[in-house]
Amino acid sequence: MKKVTAGFGLCILLLITSTTSAQDSTQTELNMKALSGNPGSTHLLLSGVTWFGLQANLSDTVKTNVKNTFNDFGFSPMFLWKLSDKVFFESEIEIKNDGSAENGAAFDLEFAKLSYTANDYLTIGAGKMLSPFGAYNEKWEPNHIERFPNAPLRPDDNILPDDSHLFWGAIMGIDARGKIPMGSSKLTYVIYISNGPTLSKDANDRPTGVIQYENWNDNNNNKEIGGRIGLLPFSNNCLEVGFSYKHGIANSLTDTLFNQNREVSNYNIGATALAYDLNFVKSVPDLKSIIGIRGQYSSLKVDQANYYLNDSATYTFDNNLTSYFAQFSFRPAMVENCFFKNLEFLIRFNSVTPPKDALWGGKATTRLDIGLDYWLSWRTGLRLAYEMTSNPDGSKTNMIIARLATGL
Repeated sequence: MKKVTAGFGLCILLLITSTTSAQDSTQTELNMKALSGNPGSTHLLLSGVTWFGLQANLSDTVKTNVKNTFNDFGFSPMFLWKLSDKVFFESEIEIKNDGSAENGAAFDLEFAKLSYTANDYLTIGAGKMLSPFGAYNEKWEPNHIERFPNAPLRPDDNILPDDSHLFWGAIMGIDARGKIPMGSSKLTYVIYISNGPTLSKDANDRPTGVIQYENWNDNNNNKEIGGRIGLLPFSNNCLEVGFSYKHGIANSLTDTLFNQNREVSNYNIGATALAYDLNFVKSVPDLKSIIGIRGQYSSLKVDQANYYLNDSATYTFDNNLTSYFAQFSFRPAMVENCFFKNLEFLIRFNSVTPPKDALWGGKATTRLDIGLDYWLSWRTGLRLAYEMTSNPDGSKTNMIIARLATGL
């Protein structure tokens, strides 16, 4: 934790001395800009993202004899509909290879949201919407925006018994968001109410303590409340620092196990999550380059409760989970050579630490990603990465990943 705090402190110290560059927008803001047109008119636009890639496993511990394969492809059509100057609808369907379908592709409605712009400072939205917790999901996750061919290391089912969707994915609910000018600075905000999180269950339908945040239906009468505040302190928007919070009740009304020992557990099992994010982009004329620093730290704390140790015994543990990544990029965009100006060099460190005393917990999983991009255009890039993962059991996994992505 001290290393994380020191790392982010160093980033902030570097950022305070900077004065120029640009800041990312949310996916919704980009969609609205794409549909900007004559006032009062109705517009319908089909946009989207597509990608294709491969991976090569360089480790000796491979579950199959196949060490390299073309296994990464997808297409996400995005439907944008401007009904009036104040009403806007956006939706995305993701078609991708995830190994679950016989034809090699799976279909999923990523989000479908209707928004109403009340004024310059307030927009109200409702539907299945991208989670606004942290900056990663709304700003950096889309395949044509993500600089790496892989996502940051996340608390998903590669590390936990189930995908937590702590800082990515979609939620069902309503939100209010906007921007507030503060002289040469600017404050962004989003507040939302959604269905609450759930406790993932094992094959025997018993709660494990893993929190799952994608919530198409609520399992109790409580709702999750959350939001994010982002501060852009400089007039050129070169830096944004954000803070996120969310709290909800995770257990189902039928999870009677939690009510059997009130000395250890209350009936309601609350889940509280915090996130801190930072994004900085700076042009450095002396180096004829653009540098970027990006990172997010997320933590999750779940109220103490009893869980099944086996068929006849229960146990409890401190259900705390942390996840973070920090990224640095360097692009010589101002050199004269047409090839080198389109290159971008990246490095990213990732870590996920589950509860140490849980049956499914233990030591942290860490990963170092070294990346190289070549930008064919402002919206199309070839991404390469060498990822080195240190697993909790002491083993290491090394992979080379490539992806070609384009989108609007």
